[in-house]
Amino acid sequence: MRRTASTTTRALRRTAKPWLAAAVAATLTLPVLAPCAAAAGPAGGPGGGAGTTACAYGYTSDATVWFGAGADSGVTNHETRAGCTVMDEIMADAPFATHGRFVRTVTSVTKDLVRERVLTARERRDILRAAAASEVGRPHPVTGERSVDLSRIGLVGYTVRATMPTDAEGTLGALAECGFQNIEPSGAAGNFYGYTAAELAPLTDEAGLEVPSLGVSLSNLQNDVDLVAAEAHAIGAKYVRISGSGSWTLADYSRTAAILNEAGEALSAEGIRVAYHNHGYEFETEEDGVTGYDVLVRETNPAFVTMELDVYWAASTETAATDLFARYPGRFELLHLKDIAEDGSFADVGAGTIDFAEIFATAPLAGVRYGFTENDQPSPDGVTSACTSLGYLAELRY
Repeated sequence: MRRTASTTTRALRRTAKPWLAAAVAATLTLPVLAPCAAAAGPAGGPGGGAGTTACAYGYTSDATVWFGAGADSGVTNHETRAGCTVMDEIMADAPFATHGRFVRTVTSVTKDLVRERVLTARERRDILRAAAASEVGRPHPVTGERSVDLSRIGLVGYTVRATMPTDAEGTLGALAECGFQNIEPSGAAGNFYGYTAAELAPLTDEAGLEVPSLGVSLSNLQNDVDLVAAEAHAIGAKYVRISGSGSWTLADYSRTAAILNEAGEALSAEGIRVAYHNHGYEFETEEDGVTGYDVLVRETNPAFVTMELDVYWAASTETAATDLFARYPGRFELLHLKDIAEDGSFADVGAGTIDFAEIFATAPLAGVRYGFTENDQPSPDGVTSACTSLGYLAELRY
């Protein structure tokens, strides 16, 4: 049987800490999900070597058949006789050029799965209703008639890391003055630029900034979920996000997905969602057409885990954000809005090559709730760079 997130989690309870100590430290045409036939998958994958199916790194069967916000069928993502899951079978043809093609695919796949007694007729009806209600395959054109909701735009605190430790009050005030309404502090639970969340909260409050999300460490999620919850509550954050490592294999990404699921389930009881923030290596670590990023999205449960897509780092590997939205609808509640210059360097939002109008137009498919501007190497300083990016978004029409 293909390893699911739950079986991986049970294994992690025995082995995760030694692994963590050692481990922490695509292209425009994205790889198509391998057909769910009984072909052998990569030896040493989560399924356990020889005999593993092509869906070794497929969608977790711990989740439901889910096509984005408002399109949850409520039906368990059953394993199929091919060793895949219902979602593997349906999304093998993603991305879908039209909504009609998507619904026809769901209709055909589920009809076969009823015949094979994987699904009941009632489950099939529920899946078809969810597919019909989804944004998958629907057109999301740039009309030039809409403006960005700045109440849902913030700044990644990393942009102003040079001044936050010594002048947090002045930095936050300057950001608010140029129009920012949100900030995402980066660090680890108990240390955000030398502040705990409880110490930082009065300063963000005074500046009039909300804190929808906190950047914490993978170690925090694995070893001290209670502290993560306390920090999030202290500053009002509804999301906590982590990043990965360039040294990971696909098996490491699978183990990380299990950590995210376990922590995400625990934190959901506190009203907090877990998110994964990418760099470029998730798209460059690849086996048999499956990337590390694919593993993270497919093996995490959307009930507990979302993705925070950094559009710069995706673009640095020639992976378009909108292609990811089409392949994995509804999985991107958070975005890092960061531009890439012609030479690959960091640019303020709007000064580089990324089509942000297209990203905002496609946001309903992605399930986006917040976007945070960022520049890893701001010039002449973090506040000026941040305000320049926000100014572009305030004028953007999509």
